[in-house]
Amino acid sequence: MFWNHKASKEASEQVAKMAELGAFEQAIQSQVPFILFTPAGMVTFVNDLFLKIVGFQREEVIGKHHSALCFPEDVKTRDYESLWQDLRGGISRNGRFIRQSKSGKAIWLEATYFPIMIDGKVARVAKVASDVTQQQSSLERTQALLAALDKSLAVIDFQPDGTVITANQNFLHCFGYRLEEVVGKHHRQFCDPEFYQKNPNFWRDLGSGDIKSGLFMRLGNRGEKIWLEATYNPIFNHEGKVVKIIKLASDITERVEKSISTREAAQKACAIASETVASAAKGREVIDKVLETSSHINTSVNEVSKQIDLLNQQSKSIESIISTISGIADQTNLLALNPAIEAARAGEQGRGFAVVADEVRQLAARTSTSTNEIVSVIKHNSDITSKITQTVSVVSGKAVAGQDQANIIADVIKEIIEDANSVSDTVKSLSI
Repeated sequence: MFWNHKASKEASEQVAKMAELGAFEQAIQSQVPFILFTPAGMVTFVNDLFLKIVGFQREEVIGKHHSALCFPEDVKTRDYESLWQDLRGGISRNGRFIRQSKSGKAIWLEATYFPIMIDGKVARVAKVASDVTQQQSSLERTQALLAALDKSLAVIDFQPDGTVITANQNFLHCFGYRLEEVVGKHHRQFCDPEFYQKNPNFWRDLGSGDIKSGLFMRLGNRGEKIWLEATYNPIFNHEGKVVKIIKLASDITERVEKSISTREAAQKACAIASETVASAAKGREVIDKVLETSSHINTSVNEVSKQIDLLNQQSKSIESIISTISGIADQTNLLALNPAIEAARAGEQGRGFAVVADEVRQLAARTSTSTNEIVSVIKHNSDITSKITQTVSVVSGKAVAGQDQANIIADVIKEIIEDANSVSDTVKSLSI
């Protein structure tokens, strides 16, 4: 009686456990994507949640091998073979697996394969899974982005206090360090003292979540200047706390040095342009004085020319007067002949009259001689004034031509000043 009661109790407990296991399996099947396989990998059961992920109908899956849900190239790998070897050996497997949907698209499953053991042997293989295709795509994009950044940029990781965690090869090559020479060292190793004097709260701000970006001058292993276009990016954990700082940087040293050289050249060009403006301004002052002097010379030459014209007119008047005097002298000489003749006829009585007539005749002769000399002098003076007139005319022409040339030079200097000012303004705008 006792043994019958004990057996009945054990049977009841066994039934209860089986019911509990059945309920547990039913709960799993109703809540998560679930599929059952034979140890050989043939599908014996699949729930609707799993079918929704892969896009198959139930009859398209039941009785098919697990490989029907995989890409052919994956089935041929050693990893796929070892998966089922482990499962048949009672070893569970979990991880992220790529599978093929009915449409041929790749789907990613976060899954666990676990053998179901009966009497120490694998009776079935169960798989529970979740669709992580979107997460995997995001992860792949992130990984691709990080790989691209790691390939193209200098990357270095810091603790929130500025201590170096690690750095990529681009950074190490740029600064001339080996990894072991920077890990555990502080960021100030790469900076000149002036940087922290100007930015004493640099790491405090980063630790508070602020992003730092811009152009930074740093020092390489040999003390050489390295110019970086960089961003310091705080990384937060799930609690919103900054756990590290990632710096992404591009080495633009060559570009900055060229810019500095260009700025220095621009400053020199600006100085030269300013000197050119000053020199041209002085030249303009000289030309203005030359123009003023040339104008005075031209005025004076014109005045001299007028005076010479008046002198020529006076000479002509004198010639006319001399001509009159000469005529009078000739007439006097003729008139003096008659008294001389009459005195000769009168004999002794006319001697005194003859002397007077002779004196008059001699006076007329001297007057005629003097007038001839005056005429000769006036003619000579006329020739001189004529030559002076010609010379003054030439000088006047040259003075006018010189003034015209000076005006042209003044215009050229004005253009030089304007161009130099334009160059100076342009260079100043370039050097800002």
